[in-house]
Amino acid sequence: MGVSMEFRVLGPVEFGVAGRVVPTGHPRQRCVLAVLLIEVNRTVSTEQLIDRVWGERPPNRARNVLSGYITRLRAVISAGETSLDRRPGGYSLSADPGLIDLHRFRDLVTRGRAAQDPELLSEALNLWRGRAFADTASDWLINMREMLENERLEALLRRNDILLGRGGHAELLAELHDLATAHPLDERVTRQLVIALYRCGRQADALAAYSRARALLSDELGLDLSPESQALQRQILGNDPALTAAPPPSPPASRPVPRQLPAVTADFTGRGSELALLDATGATPVLTIDGAAGVGKTALAVSWGQRVAGRFPDGQLFVNLRGHAPGRPLSSLSALAQFLRALGVPPDQLPLDVDEAAALYRSVLAERRVLVVLDDARGPGQVRPLLPGNPGCTVVITSRNRLGGLIAKDGAQRLTLDVLDPQTAVDLLSRLLGAQRVAREPEAAAELARLCTHLPLALRISAANLANHPHRPIAEHAGELRAGNRLDTLQIDGDREAAVRTAFELSYAALEPDARLAFRRIGLIPGPEFTAASVAVLLPGSAEESARLLETLSAAHLVETATAGRYRCHDLLKLFAAELARTDDDRTAALDRLIAADVAAAGSAAVVLYPHMLRLPGGVPGREVFTDHSDALAWLDSERAGLVALIEHTAGHGPRRVAWQLADTLRGYFWLRRCADDWLATARTALAAAQEGGDQQAQAAARLSIADVYWSVGQHAEAMTNYAQALEHARRAGWADGQATILGNLASVNLERGELTLARENYTCALELHQEKGRRAVTLSNLGNLDWEQGALAEAQRHFIEALGLHESPVAMANSLVNLGCVRHDLGLPDQALADLTEALALAREIGDDADEANALVGIAAVLSDAGRPTDARDRGREALELARRIGGRRIETSALNVLGSISHRLARHSEAVEHHTQALELSSTTGDRRAEVEALTGLADAMLALGRPDAAADHATRAVSRAREAGYRLLAGYAEVMLADIHRLRGNAAASATHAGRAAEAFASTGGRLWLYRLRQDNPRP
Repeated sequence: MGVSMEFRVLGPVEFGVAGRVVPTGHPRQRCVLAVLLIEVNRTVSTEQLIDRVWGERPPNRARNVLSGYITRLRAVISAGETSLDRRPGGYSLSADPGLIDLHRFRDLVTRGRAAQDPELLSEALNLWRGRAFADTASDWLINMREMLENERLEALLRRNDILLGRGGHAELLAELHDLATAHPLDERVTRQLVIALYRCGRQADALAAYSRARALLSDELGLDLSPESQALQRQILGNDPALTAAPPPSPPASRPVPRQLPAVTADFTGRGSELALLDATGATPVLTIDGAAGVGKTALAVSWGQRVAGRFPDGQLFVNLRGHAPGRPLSSLSALAQFLRALGVPPDQLPLDVDEAAALYRSVLAERRVLVVLDDARGPGQVRPLLPGNPGCTVVITSRNRLGGLIAKDGAQRLTLDVLDPQTAVDLLSRLLGAQRVAREPEAAAELARLCTHLPLALRISAANLANHPHRPIAEHAGELRAGNRLDTLQIDGDREAAVRTAFELSYAALEPDARLAFRRIGLIPGPEFTAASVAVLLPGSAEESARLLETLSAAHLVETATAGRYRCHDLLKLFAAELARTDDDRTAALDRLIAADVAAAGSAAVVLYPHMLRLPGGVPGREVFTDHSDALAWLDSERAGLVALIEHTAGHGPRRVAWQLADTLRGYFWLRRCADDWLATARTALAAAQEGGDQQAQAAARLSIADVYWSVGQHAEAMTNYAQALEHARRAGWADGQATILGNLASVNLERGELTLARENYTCALELHQEKGRRAVTLSNLGNLDWEQGALAEAQRHFIEALGLHESPVAMANSLVNLGCVRHDLGLPDQALADLTEALALAREIGDDADEANALVGIAAVLSDAGRPTDARDRGREALELARRIGGRRIETSALNVLGSISHRLARHSEAVEHHTQALELSSTTGDRRAEVEALTGLADAMLALGRPDAAADHATRAVSRAREAGYRLLAGYAEVMLADIHRLRGNAAASATHAGRAAEAFASTGGRLWLYRLRQDNPRP
């Protein structure tokens, strides 16, 4: 039923099932439904519901009336995973947001803006069926309707900008005429119409439209058009060529252009006919190269990719899908996450659902020309989500399997790669051994090539063996290979794999005993790469000796260099090494040493980087491996894939306790780096291991980690569900510290959602349970944040100072310093605030804490702006915005946009201020950041008033006051009340102005905030 169910509020409030509208009661009952749909998966308090439905005139026994409405609605809409539930203090409608047209609209707009995709924006706009909540009436919904109308108009104008930039002026012209009639005072609409008319060759009409708009604005508001509109008129009068043509379709300079193809093998030989076939495929979007292991599929794909890279100016993507490597193949979701990060999508915007990630991937690649190489695919199911669906992109897939499904369903063109022809095989030997050596024994070289079945991998292994013995005759080696073929017992895929096996055995037998042992031990390593240090743990010698042995193995082509100091094996060689390792009696002890070393290093890194974070008992190593933050972080970065593989290995083969302890140890690292894909995968693996082991404490830690992943990407409903499950496991285990941490994180989610009462309750419970001072400090700091949000500034300052006295973690200390500086800024203590924020910035940069560095820059920008240094402030704000976007910190990005908006206003760049605050408002709707929403609305009101648009200013300020009071943001409500007082004063309504000024004064007096005094000194008096 979930597929055919739909809730609609962008028009009349409706509930649809299987294409028919199901009655949901009279208008007041539909108001209740509308409020719950807007706040889907959030608890709305009974008081909020009554206020939003009836306003200042609730009926007698309003709670009983509301309860009756809820009962009747529950009977109508509860089905499948959709339910209307009573929660502590209120009610919650639980449903997939994708079933609600409002949330689909906002999701499509967000994706369309990110990808600059007009089709996604049009799809969003087509969801509208009229005025939002058209058949309901409440003051709160009327305000919400106006806000949504602004969102709709912004999406429409954004789509028009994109289409105009792509030459779509003729198609838009009729729609723009209607839009200008409906919004005669909106200059952006006017400019779009004028541009479209001019590009359609109607210069006179364009100037006439401009003149009408100018006259209307003058008559209605006594204002002239903005500098942007006046500049457009000058361009038209001067026939500016830049205005005639649409901007070129080349990507913005700031858009990443990935260049991920590996280097071409230096001795790549032959394959001329295959390269010609690939060249001849033209615009075929999907190419598959299949063939036996070792035949050279990857080398061919990379060589061709490098040859045609110029055809793909937007970049080349490459991923090894590990379809036939030891261990688990790379998931489609992990591959998508790698690609999306390379394409510039911030980490916290990476979906955790494979279908959503694939949709975003297709959107990002729309209008781009990118080559995508998918190496070692397992099958069509792994590959299909990675197909861009854009004819401008080409995908090359290599696999040992034929991938017939892609040919039948996706129109892929297939190239089956055979072994080298006899002469090319000898040519390859000449390049590997030297032409003179092969020329001395041409018959032996041809025989060697034949015995290797002309397979490139076998040829390379044999040549490496001969290269290590420069005086050995080729004929002698061919004789050994011939004898080996007769003795070979492994027939993976006929004679070719037998030849590979024999070549492996001969190269292995030619090694010294210590090198043979090193090769066998490499077969025990779960991860895809390894270092001399990791191999040394498996051997009796030193790291220096292991480095020498790895060079020996590299010379024999049994391992290859991945990056400086790191090595890897071909998957067949890794399997061969693992098979040989089974004969070692002490292999279990060696693997145990490797596991212990990795667990110890990860634990030591955790102690250095995030000592304040809760970890499972017994997970902290007894010895110190790292003392320096940069070393610890660099080690975790380089070993991440290996640690993830180790968690998977121990979950499947034991000891299971290692899987859940190591996953728990990495929780803080994943939080720092925001690697949501690996984080969620390891947490789920740890949960499965803990469930198999029946360990309640470990299940609590795994659920906590899963919840943290969802919190980090703004999926609050999923986060809260997993926190609740984690809390239950922690209570069953009697784990007080675990309960405290879970409650603290749950409270932080409450805080972000504007549920301040719940947040205080959970923080207070967490503080009572915490025993360790570092974690108590974190909770005190969180309580300070809550005090700050509610305007209790003195109490917030006390909590932050107390937390700083307890902190042991530099990460937590930097965060508390940022918060203390911001509170002191609100208290009107700019010198102290700047000192705190500057110290926080230095500390964050020292330890590599990007998030707090960006937060500190936002705070510094705000202080400098209020201190009368807007130019310096703008520099810091832009630096913060760039960093926030680089790390994917959308909440920080929202704060940076708001502070840049206020700085632009100070610099009298009011249209620019509107743009910044509008972007912040759009982002806040996707992150659920209510504080940022209120700040954006207040900033928009300020800028609109300066632009001579008092009605729009009043609308934004009224919404800001409503949202601030609803959430309990007293100080922010005071700033918005100041705006309303100014607006009414300019309108000549002294009584209303005095009322709002009085409310502002009351808010400032109750919070102790004195920042407004400094702002009054800096701002110019209003006209």
